[in-house]
Amino acid sequence: MKKVLISVLLLVVVVVAGCLDYKAASTTDARDDAGLVDEIAAIEKELKVGENEADTIEAGTDDAAAPAPETAEGSAEVVLPDLNEKPEDLVEEEDLETITVRENDLVKLNVRVTDPDKDKVTYSFSKPLNTNGEWKTNYGDAGDYIETIIATDGVHTTEKRVKIVVQRVNVPPVVATVNDITIKEGETVTFEPKVTDPNKDKVTVTVSEPLKNGTFVTDHTSAGQYKITISASDGELESKKSFTLTVQNVNVPPEIKGVENLQVKEGETVTIKPDVTDLDGDKVKITISNPLGDDGVWQTGYTDHGDYPITVTASDGKDTVTKMVNVKVADINMPPEIVGVTLVRR
Repeated sequence: MKKVLISVLLLVVVVVAGCLDYKAASTTDARDDAGLVDEIAAIEKELKVGENEADTIEAGTDDAAAPAPETAEGSAEVVLPDLNEKPEDLVEEEDLETITVRENDLVKLNVRVTDPDKDKVTYSFSKPLNTNGEWKTNYGDAGDYIETIIATDGVHTTEKRVKIVVQRVNVPPVVATVNDITIKEGETVTFEPKVTDPNKDKVTVTVSEPLKNGTFVTDHTSAGQYKITISASDGELESKKSFTLTVQNVNVPPEIKGVENLQVKEGETVTIKPDVTDLDGDKVKITISNPLGDDGVWQTGYTDHGDYPITVTASDGKDTVTKMVNVKVADINMPPEIVGVTLVRR
């Protein structure tokens, strides 16, 4: 800059000298020219002094590097440069100040800002930090986050980028609590466990029998209590929860088969042998009404013609079932029979 000013002044001197008439030049004019040269030298000296002073002022404004403050886990103190400095936007990610926390920790940044003019400074943070420079991390937030802190005194603005590293913390899957279930024999129960994983990991879920496939169709033999266990694994950690499935007994009445209406002739034998079954395996008592009786056998006579309603009853002690059959005895006319001859005396 100094050389440019001197060149300009010399150019002015040459132009002025060229415009003067040679005859007008005198000893006095020569003295004036010498004075002009002295003024140029004085200006050059002032410029040199001013340049040295500027170098001194610029060197005095550099702040000494302050040691990094100690911080508690999950928080950090970030020191921003003076607001008059230009942000270093081209800083590589690996060169950024790094703050390391673990999933579910609270990130809390404490920003210390210096301003040579003692101006009031406000600052803001990029997301996921809130306006207070805080962020409550959660499971599943593991990763690297480049955050920008902006400080301004209303005139100048400066930025600082920091890297927040959230380390993964694995936790087991969460199995929702299941209340005990009660059903009756013959009913169908469908079950689907509710499992979540805070880390959003892939989870393998298994359920014990008889709900392994999610559905249990009960029958007359299913009465009892079943401990159902739910297991959930993310490949590293496993969670288990259990509940009780109660299937209440529902009695199945006996069933009577093998009896139907009969037609016989007088003098024939009537036989009824019912086929009685009980799905519960209960002991069944069978009764048959007269004239057959419980043995189910009746030897008819020649005077027994007619219709006879017969009741067959089966009871397992809980339920009783009956079945009606009709026995028709047809009349048979038999010839007289001489059973003996005696002498009639007068």
